[in-house]
Amino acid sequence: MVCALLAILFSPKAEFDVAYSKIIYDREGQLLGGKIAEDGQWRFPQIESVPAYYEDAILTFEDRRFYSHGGIDFRSLCRAVSQNFKAKKIVSGASTLSMQVCRMARGNQPRTITQKFIEMAMAVKLELTHSKEEILRMHASQAPFGGNVVGLEAASWRYYAKPPEKLSQAECALLAVLPNAPSLMHPGKNRTKLKQKRDRLLKNMYKIGSIDSLDYELALLESIPSKPKPLPRQAPHFLEYVSTQKPIKSKTYTTVDSKIQQTALNTTSLFSEDYQQSDIQNLGILILDTQSGEVLAYVGNSQVSLAEQDVDMIQANRSSGSVLKPMLYAAALDDGLITPQGLVRDVPMMYQGYKPQNYNRNYEGAVKADMALAKSLNVPAVDLLSRYDVGRFIGKLKELGFSTITKSPDHYGLTLILGGAEVSLWELTGAYASMGRILSNYHSQNGYWNKDVHPPTIELNKTNNGKSEDKQTHLSAAAIHHTFEAMQQVNRPNEEGDWEAFSSSKKIAWKTGTSYGHRDAWAVAVSPEFTIGVWVGNADGEGKHSLVGVKRAAPILFDLINKLDISSFPKYCNELKQAVVCKASGYIATAACTNLDTISQIAQALSHSCPYHLHVNVDKGGYRVHGKCESPSQMQKVSCFLLPADMAHYYRQSHPDYKDLPLYRQDCDPEEEDKMHFIYPSARSNIYLPQNGLGEIEPAIFAVAHREQDAKVYWHLDDSFLGTTEGEHTMPIITDQGEHQLVLVDEQGNRIGKSFTVL
Repeated sequence: MVCALLAILFSPKAEFDVAYSKIIYDREGQLLGGKIAEDGQWRFPQIESVPAYYEDAILTFEDRRFYSHGGIDFRSLCRAVSQNFKAKKIVSGASTLSMQVCRMARGNQPRTITQKFIEMAMAVKLELTHSKEEILRMHASQAPFGGNVVGLEAASWRYYAKPPEKLSQAECALLAVLPNAPSLMHPGKNRTKLKQKRDRLLKNMYKIGSIDSLDYELALLESIPSKPKPLPRQAPHFLEYVSTQKPIKSKTYTTVDSKIQQTALNTTSLFSEDYQQSDIQNLGILILDTQSGEVLAYVGNSQVSLAEQDVDMIQANRSSGSVLKPMLYAAALDDGLITPQGLVRDVPMMYQGYKPQNYNRNYEGAVKADMALAKSLNVPAVDLLSRYDVGRFIGKLKELGFSTITKSPDHYGLTLILGGAEVSLWELTGAYASMGRILSNYHSQNGYWNKDVHPPTIELNKTNNGKSEDKQTHLSAAAIHHTFEAMQQVNRPNEEGDWEAFSSSKKIAWKTGTSYGHRDAWAVAVSPEFTIGVWVGNADGEGKHSLVGVKRAAPILFDLINKLDISSFPKYCNELKQAVVCKASGYIATAACTNLDTISQIAQALSHSCPYHLHVNVDKGGYRVHGKCESPSQMQKVSCFLLPADMAHYYRQSHPDYKDLPLYRQDCDPEEEDKMHFIYPSARSNIYLPQNGLGEIEPAIFAVAHREQDAKVYWHLDDSFLGTTEGEHTMPIITDQGEHQLVLVDEQGNRIGKSFTVL
C-alpha cells in the first residue's frame, strides 16, 4: 500500500507540452480560420466543453464506468488480464480515459507492463487533481483522429466542416471510434471497416438506451465522410496578424463580426474581378466599430488576385496621398489658424523651390476653409501646414496613433500633407475611429475620455475603458465636428478636376486620397457606428493612371456604406458657440458686413473678425471721394468686399460678380492703397532657374495681380526696362546668379518692388 501511494505521489503530471494550431473565432464563436501547428498537426486549443452526443459515444466505446472509478477500472482490468492470459497475447488493455490521457501526455510510449503501471499511477493522481469534466475535455482535445488531425474540434471541422456542438449522433459515434486505431482507419481509407465499427458502437448505444430506435435507424443511414475538408478561410490575413500579436494557446475570440466580414469579402470579390481588367491586383478593407475600436471586418487582400495576394495590405505602409488633410484641418481649427467657413488663400505659392498645385491646375483665389477640405485642394492645405508647422503636425499625428512617421520635419517638408509620408490602413482607420469616438463620447457624456484615442481592438472584451476628463484630448470635439461637417460633402473632385457624385442617402463623413505616381488609392469614412478604410493598388508599387481614390477606392467604400446600418453624427455639438458671421467671408461679422448669418462656431473662431469688408465714401454718382474733395454732407458710406490683389485676381475668374472698389472721382487724388500684389514670388525668395532636356537655362515666370483689369504695368529689372504687360501680368525673366531688384510701375504711378536671389 505504501509503495502504491509513493508511486502515485511521485508519478509525473499529465501535462501536454505540444504545439497548437493558430485558430481564431469571431465574436459569436464561429471559426474564422486556422493555421496548422508547427509540428504539422491540426491540433486546436483545448475544447471548452464536450458535446453530450460525443460523451455518450466515447464512454460507451471506451469507458462505461468513467464516472464511478478513480482512474483505474479494476473490473475491466481483471477481465483484460483473463483475456490476455487465455489468448497468450495482449488483446485488451483495459485503459480508462484517464489512463489514455496519461499515455498521450507521455507521448504514447510502447505498451509494456511497466508503462501500464506508470499510467495507472498517473491516472489516479490525475483523478485526485482534476474533475471528471476536465479529464474528459483533456481526452477529447488530445486524442488522435487519423492523419494529422488531433482533438475532437479539429476532427469535427476537418471531417464535417462544423463545430463539435453541431455534430449528429452518428457523426459523434464515428469520431469516438477513430482514436482507437487512428493509424489504421480514418475517413480517407478503409471506409467500409470504419462504417462497420461505427455501426457496432451505435448498436451498443441503442442496447444500453443511449439512443432510441428511431435515432438508431436514422444514424445507420448517415454516410461516412470521404476525405478531410479545408478549414474556413474567412480572414486569413487577420489570422496572421492576430498570431503575431499574441501566442494562441487557448480559444481566441476576436471582435470580427462574420456577417460584416462576409459583406466585405463579397464587395472585395465584386470589385477585384473588375479592377484586374485594368491590371490593378490588390486591395484592403478594414471596418471598425467606431465607439469601441473593435475590428468588425478585416480583408487584408483580394483572394482572387493574380499577384501578391498573401501580402496584408492593411498592415503595409503606403504613401498617404491627401487622407491626412482632415487631421490638419481639425488641428488648425483648435489652434485658431482658420475658421470653418473663413476664406483661405488659393493662389500660386512658392516655398523654397516647392510649388504646390491643385489637381485641376486651377486656383480659386479665395475659398472657404471647409470647402477647401471638401474639394481636397492642395494649395490651401500646403499653406495651412506651413503656418501650423510640420514638426507640430507630426507630433499631432503621433498622438493620433501613427507610428510610421519617424523622420525629421525637414525630411518630409510640406509634402507631408500631400502624401510625403507612409501610413498603414490599420493606423489610418484607427485614427479616424478615435476622432469619431471623441465626438461621440462628447455628445453622449458631455466630456472627454482619457482613452478615446487608441489603436483598433482585435480581441473580444479587451476594449479600452477610460475615465472622464474635463480637458480636451488631442483634438477637440468642436474641431472634429466641423471637420466631419466638411467631409460630409457628397461630391468630391477627382484629379482631372471633374466632379463625381456617389448615390447614397446616408450623410457620412468621408475622404479620398491618391499617392504620387498613382500607386495608392485611399478612401475612409466615419460614422457613429462604423469607421471604414479602403486601400486599392498593386502591392509591388506599380502605378496606374486610373488608380485614383475617388475612382477606385470610393466606389468600394460606398458599396459598403449602402450595405451597413449607418447613421450621421448630430448636427450640433455642445462645445460650439453661437456667432453672427459675415456670409461672404465666413468670419465674425463687423459693422461693414451687410449679409449676415447666425451659425455655431468653434470658440477659437470668435476672435476672427471679417478682414475683407470695409466702408468707403462715395458721392451721389457712386465715385469714391474723401474729405479733401467733397463735403461730408454730400458723401455716403457704403460697404465693399475687398480681397488682396493676388486673391482677387483668381477669385473673379469664378465669381464674375466680384467688384473692385469704386473708382475715384477725377477731381479726387487717390489715397495711398496697394493696387498691385506679387503672385510669384510672394516674398523675398531664392529663385531656381530650371533647365530643359538639353541643359539650357529656361526663364522663371514672374507674375503680379493688379486691381484694375485693364491696367498697364511696366517692368524694370535692376534699372533696366523689361517690357509692358496688360491683362495677364506675367513676365519671363532670365538673369545672372546673385541678388536682383525688380520694380513694377503702373500708369497711375503706383509702384511695388521685389528683391530676389538667383541661385
